[in-house]
Amino acid sequence: MTEIRPVTIISDTPEIGTDFFGFDAYARTISGIIINKKNKTPLVIGIYGVWGSGKTTLMQTVKGILDQGKFKDESDSIRRCKTVWFQAWKYAKEEEILAGLIEQIFKTMKEDGFITEFKARIEELVKKINVSKLSEKLLNFVGGGEIAQVFTDPEYKKKLGFYDSFQEIFERLIWNYLSWRPKISVLEEWDDTKGALVVFIDDLDRCPRDKIPMVLETIKLFMDKPGCIFVIGAAQDIILKALKKTYEEDAVRFMDKIVQVYFNLPRIPVEHFEEYLDKKIPEMKGQLLPHLPLIIPAIQNNPRQLKHFFNNLNLMEGIRSNRNVNIKFEHLLYWSIIECVSPELKKEICDNPAMFQTLRDNLEKLAEENESGTVQDIPEELLTPEVFPQSLHVYLQNRGLVNILIHLDTSKEQILQLITLTGMVKSLETVEKKHEINPAVNTESMVKVLSGEFSPGEDKTIKTIDEHYHIDIYPVTNEQYKAFIEAGGYENRQLWSEEGLQWKENNNIKLPAFWDYDELSSPGCPIVGICYHEAEAYANWKGKQLPTEIQWERAAGGAQGRIYPWGNTFESEKCNTRESGIGKTSRVTRYPNGVSPAGCYDMSGNVWEWTTTQDGNLRILKGGSWSSPANNTKNDAKTAKPDDMRQDTIGFRCISIERQYPQ
Repeated sequence: MTEIRPVTIISDTPEIGTDFFGFDAYARTISGIIINKKNKTPLVIGIYGVWGSGKTTLMQTVKGILDQGKFKDESDSIRRCKTVWFQAWKYAKEEEILAGLIEQIFKTMKEDGFITEFKARIEELVKKINVSKLSEKLLNFVGGGEIAQVFTDPEYKKKLGFYDSFQEIFERLIWNYLSWRPKISVLEEWDDTKGALVVFIDDLDRCPRDKIPMVLETIKLFMDKPGCIFVIGAAQDIILKALKKTYEEDAVRFMDKIVQVYFNLPRIPVEHFEEYLDKKIPEMKGQLLPHLPLIIPAIQNNPRQLKHFFNNLNLMEGIRSNRNVNIKFEHLLYWSIIECVSPELKKEICDNPAMFQTLRDNLEKLAEENESGTVQDIPEELLTPEVFPQSLHVYLQNRGLVNILIHLDTSKEQILQLITLTGMVKSLETVEKKHEINPAVNTESMVKVLSGEFSPGEDKTIKTIDEHYHIDIYPVTNEQYKAFIEAGGYENRQLWSEEGLQWKENNNIKLPAFWDYDELSSPGCPIVGICYHEAEAYANWKGKQLPTEIQWERAAGGAQGRIYPWGNTFESEKCNTRESGIGKTSRVTRYPNGVSPAGCYDMSGNVWEWTTTQDGNLRILKGGSWSSPANNTKNDAKTAKPDDMRQDTIGFRCISIERQYPQ
């Protein structure tokens, strides 16, 4: 029989009856507010926190304290409480929320035994209702029928019509219910110092936005009813956004009128998560504990996200163990931390697994060049694009992440296995947008290229660059070109050459050729569908210019004139060409392992790039594209097109000779 190994998964249910994360102290404090008869009702307490921060846990803990009714102080300062749990989001499709709330209150009364024990008294009160159909249905409920029957008629779901029809009887039912105690057949004279009805409204922010104001308006109907206390759990920013659609600038004032007590769940300190580990998964505590200071801030100190982190890790460990995958648990742990701390880096590695080794090699190289012999406190002068690919600089800012990268010593095969395991456990909530660039990456960056002689290509013909210049590290992206469009670039005649203006006006050109094609217009991909005239106008707008063929080749191959930007042998993992199989443009930061000696990205593949050099009546383009075979993406390879050619394989980058940019 095949051996089955247990896999531990932490439940996402609220942690009731425990003191995880210090919630017990919060619950006792909030309960103390509710039971104190000196606190006048009606009263609304708001418990605020982001998704997964523990609002439901805290509210259910408070409810449990109230239901037990065991308090240290049994003096006259304490009032009895009856609790109702109401999930408003379940009623989001109802015409109104009020009917659902009253229905839940009635169900609680019935489950508590109140309806049965005081059947005669309730029947007497119900008969006083002026609406005969409603009275008949209520009597049926008292006699043992389902409360849902009371609310089947749409007439009684209208907010005011339904509520006004029997609000007096409803209030008396609540008063009697609060003064009633099991096994005591006497109803005391009631006031809110003796008892309160505490309604917990959980996950208000799960309601559709247009229903949230409706729930709060329902609560307002109880604001003149002594004895009613509401405890609302929600993400405050979501509630305010929903209210602003209805109340605009008065949204905050509206909430202040309803809520008297605000409790914002604090950020949970790391040491509280240590206690949680000790109680939930003690067998993993030793391995996880050293990394908690890195993990906890990445998950924003959120208990639910921590559970997801552990569960995904344990699931991958189970698969690893049962499939005998050639990776260690430590690999899974470090990879999970990378995914948690820097999802942008994880995406980069998944898109281009070979870049991971490039990153580690560069980190080790930096450590060797750094006087301290480590990757800590690396001097800025070592972080030039020529030494360390520009798009990877952002990952050096997190020293904890750098240490994880150094420790994750894996082969290419093992990285592919980790990527596969990640795909197996990825939730819908973690699916990233395609082709987005890490916002910390500056796609406007340029790098300096020195003047002098160089020998490009395979024939090593000596060419000369007369002056220093700066060149864009990346091809111009859709996001960058969008700024040109929005700034009126197509309308500004001063940016266009005479030939460009004539072409643009004769053809009524207002946008690039493929601007509305989703697969080609992702922000982080290079702009395509622009001719030479458009590229030239953009360069003028930026105060730059397009490169000559020689300037382009110098930045692509360096002083030694490499055949490809990275070396003299083609490697499909370092560029987007026909061999990559991507079949369209890719994010310009995708290949840090394929940068040129100058530190420029995508000088082989992705898009052909316009130059100012002419070949007769045609314009020379360099670099090859995503559809080009390897031989056409060498640094000395070129093609020539007319100035008005617009294709989904053509883009550009700019240079600057006049302006000076930081290296």
